[in-house]
Amino acid sequence: MQFSFMRKNKAQPPESQSRKRKIWLQFKSLASTLVFVWLFTNHIAQAMIVPTESMVPTILVGDHFFLDKVAFPSNYPELLQKVLPERAIRRGDVIAFWSPEDPNRRLIKRVIALPGETYEIRSGDVLINGEKLKEPYAVHSVPGVNWQAENFSPVTLPPDGFFMMGDNRDNSRDSRYFGVVHKKALIGKPTFVYWSYESDPYRDERTLGQWAEYYASVATHFVTRTRWSRTGTVLR
Repeated sequence: MQFSFMRKNKAQPPESQSRKRKIWLQFKSLASTLVFVWLFTNHIAQAMIVPTESMVPTILVGDHFFLDKVAFPSNYPELLQKVLPERAIRRGDVIAFWSPEDPNRRLIKRVIALPGETYEIRSGDVLINGEKLKEPYAVHSVPGVNWQAENFSPVTLPPDGFFMMGDNRDNSRDSRYFGVVHKKALIGKPTFVYWSYESDPYRDERTLGQWAEYYASVATHFVTRTRWSRTGTVLR
């Protein structure tokens, strides 16, 4: 008489199965969160901080705000750019864009002249198609600078070109220096200030040590240096 024996699979303890399931659920939650954050910050909205005084008094150094990136095709893959809706850009809009001088640097300026228009600066005044532009937002903050001596010959913008300037005309590197900003470089529109902290301006990327000093300052002076009155300020 022959006997055959079948080996039974050893059942895993319930606590082991429960631990594996918990790890898998945590992994899925983390992965979905990372994907959502990536999609949100790259294609919908992104938190930004302004490091220079070029847009004072509209935007102050240390203003933290959200950048609305919806309907700016350059934020999406090239295959989708032709079929996606585009945001209408109007004169006077404050817009973020990639610098023509450094494609890795984001700048924020005001739209002064639109595609196809002819701009000119005569005795410090901006003229669009021969007519003087009213600019209640423009300021001149550097004492001794004769801004009325500034002159630019008439220039007609290409079909996809914009002329951008900072509100702080004496302290802004803008289209007067780097020229036309093309539509494909536009990346978003500032919305509102969610936090503003008094800090010194800087132009280059902060080093690790400088970031450490900045966060130490925030930890020490958060209450006294936060510009509480600017919270919720709509940027326009």
